[in-house]
Amino acid sequence: MPLTIHGMNTGVIRHNNQFIALALKIKHDKKKENLLFFPLLSLKDLLLSIEQRLHMKSLLSDSARKNFDKATESAEKKLQQNAPVMMEDELKNADVRQRVERVTLTHNAADSVTLELSLNGGDTVTLLINDTQMRLLVNVIILAMNNAGLRAILDSVSSILDFLPLYDVDCKDKGQLEFDTYQHPEWKHALFNYYLTLVYLYKNEQGEEQACGTVIKTRAPSNSKEAQSIAKRLLRYSNRLRKLENIPCKVLVRTLVADKPVTLTQDQCLHAVHSLRHQSEQSAA
Repeated sequence: MPLTIHGMNTGVIRHNNQFIALALKIKHDKKKENLLFFPLLSLKDLLLSIEQRLHMKSLLSDSARKNFDKATESAEKKLQQNAPVMMEDELKNADVRQRVERVTLTHNAADSVTLELSLNGGDTVTLLINDTQMRLLVNVIILAMNNAGLRAILDSVSSILDFLPLYDVDCKDKGQLEFDTYQHPEWKHALFNYYLTLVYLYKNEQGEEQACGTVIKTRAPSNSKEAQSIAKRLLRYSNRLRKLENIPCKVLVRTLVADKPVTLTQDQCLHAVHSLRHQSEQSAA
């Protein structure tokens, strides 16, 4: 049976002012407690699963949203009343066996998610998080990171939760492509329903036309403000695209697949980058 949350508390483990892990203490059935430690990658995946649910709630009608907000306020009061105490000694002497090595979203229900947490010690904890508990969970994570002076890390993580990078590409002469591939588990792919191709056109120091590209999954169509924002943020995190930050460039965005349960192959994605770049060259001719 998955653990159900009755109360929660958070803390942060640092070493020489460097983030090591977020500590999440959960009070669950029969007043038992579990203390889990999330390093950065596991924390990102935890927030990724929550962000998807919060996005869905933002799309509710006004009346449905009011009902959800009322239920959330009620749930938060109960969680705060049952919040477990986080002891300083628990952070100083953190049990490495309780470090979360992998987060897997195993079930997306109508009102909750079920996460499988694989621990360093070999155990697995199954955790059910109700939608009405997610706002407080995010808030206590933010509070802990703020108190530790690490809000910049959380802001960086938050800026990459609404898309999934698949391929980053350097477009070479004669149609040749050099690319990096990002591998993701299926549960992450299932969170997003749009494939987008982006091509960045720029000039090198010699004034020659150059192009880079990327393929991502997201929830935003190509003509949206969200897609424009993602196009800018991608430059911070891609090794191939980072060289374009602060360099004037033209960005072309195309939707490959819109709201369909299909999986594109590597060849299909790379061909889309090549095709979009080729179309831009023809238009400029």
